[in-house]
Amino acid sequence: MAHESIRIILDEHAALTATLQSLRVLVERGPGDEPQNFFDVLRAMLFYIDEFPGRRHHNKESELLFPPVACLAPHLKEVIARMEHDHAYGEAAVRELLHLLLAWELLGETRRATFELTARHYVDFFSTTCGWRNK
Repeated sequence: MAHESIRIILDEHAALTATLQSLRVLVERGPGDEPQNFFDVLRAMLFYIDEFPGRRHHNKESELLFPPVACLAPHLKEVIARMEHDHAYGEAAVRELLHLLLAWELLGETRRATFELTARHYVDFFSTTCGWRNK
């Protein structure tokens, strides 16, 4: 049986994965007849991704998981460094997505393609780093 802390981290990864997959589907569907609801939901999803993984979950990994792993398995220090880099990238990228979403909402369709492309790259990045694939 996995240690409770590992179970918590895996559960948090599952929640983030579900959010990212939902983000992908929502972006593919587009705003439809209710653009305000669409933008509200996307904004809430991006806020969750920024607030929860970026400010709470990654800190647990960085402060509680990575140091003992690095001590017990020093050969994994490069992997840990890459994961820390991925965390920093993800945090900056989600804030950029929030900005691009606001630009699309306020400035119109001319900003849609940039948001959609950046959102796809963001979700694809996590699908690669977290090991899940678009189903």
